Amino acid sequence: MKNFRTILLLTAFNLAAFQNLFGQAQKLESAQPTPANPIISPEFYISSIFDERIGQDSIGTLLFSTNEKSVTHKLALQSASLAGITKTLGKHLVRNTTLTPISIRIKECRINENLLGNDRVSGEVNLIFMFDLEKEAGSVPLTQYKSTARYTRSLTNLSIVEPTLEKVLSNSLKFLNGWLQAEKSTNPKLAKGLKISFREYLDQHDDTVYYDPSRPLTWEDFREKRSESKFAASVFPSFGYDQRIKTEDGKIAIELVLKVFVVKSASWVGRGTRSNYNLQHEQRHFDLVKLVAERFKKKLLTEKLTPENYQGIINFEYLEFYREMNKIQQEYDDQTSHGLSAVIQEFWNRKIDAELKLVEN
Repeated sequence: MKNFRTILLLTAFNLAAFQNLFGQAQKLESAQPTPANPIISPEFYISSIFDERIGQDSIGTLLFSTNEKSVTHKLALQSASLAGITKTLGKHLVRNTTLTPISIRIKECRINENLLGNDRVSGEVNLIFMFDLEKEAGSVPLTQYKSTARYTRSLTNLSIVEPTLEKVLSNSLKFLNGWLQAEKSTNPKLAKGLKISFREYLDQHDDTVYYDPSRPLTWEDFREKRSESKFAASVFPSFGYDQRIKTEDGKIAIELVLKVFVVKSASWVGRGTRSNYNLQHEQRHFDLVKLVAERFKKKLLTEKLTPENYQGIINFEYLEFYREMNKIQQEYDDQTSHGLSAVIQEFWNRKIDAELKLVEN
């Protein structure tokens, strides 16, 4: 009985209090002693540890001898593994809630032993941790740590088990720290800021005219053939963007390459209608799309974009301004009667020129 009590104390080590912690998260205590040499870099801290293992009531078995005849028994380590792991990791961590929180999900932490002959034991500690970044919108998976540590011992001496487990656990933090140091400047998941810039796409293609003040539309850009129509001509301008993203110095840098364009094969002109007046009316359709694209850009520059929300905001605003583009094109044609009202057409010409001048300045 004396031997069994000694073994129980050795194997319970940091697995703590034998409580049922099934499905719960363990938080590191804010009042824990400050370690002399903390492992995690000062920008981050471990906020919570979650136990996601199947069969959390046992982390494995240990073989030991209970009497002088060296009869072999198995001892199941029950329940308290989450508290023990938390306590062990806490020796190497500083809890500072002003820093960036990272949580740990325990996928596996098991000790397996096998008998070698009559009095030797081979054992291994298997550990799988998942590390997540905690944000207001939820958890963001970062990386995984997977390790196996092996040892041999005598059947009557358990002293190597605790240091082996502690080493595997501390190595998981060293792995995380190395990963964070390598990734924090360039990994968008770890970005702490964002900047956005814009560039106009000006390259011309055989079937596409991209908006350039120095390159207005010509009748040669109207390539589709239409046999009959009550209108003199028709052009179908639109706008879109290419998005280029990179992370530098811990900030996400977004470049939106704005594309205001006319597809030549979708634009047509009727016979005998190639006048400068009609071409000017179609050019104004193109100009209006340019102005909408500029308003889209201005709107994004006033938004409070963050690494968490930028993609949703960009997508939403693009759809909003795309609808505005269609609305203003219809309004322009309705008011000018598709260019038939010269007076209203001149009003729109002056209005568009004034707005374009503001954009240029």
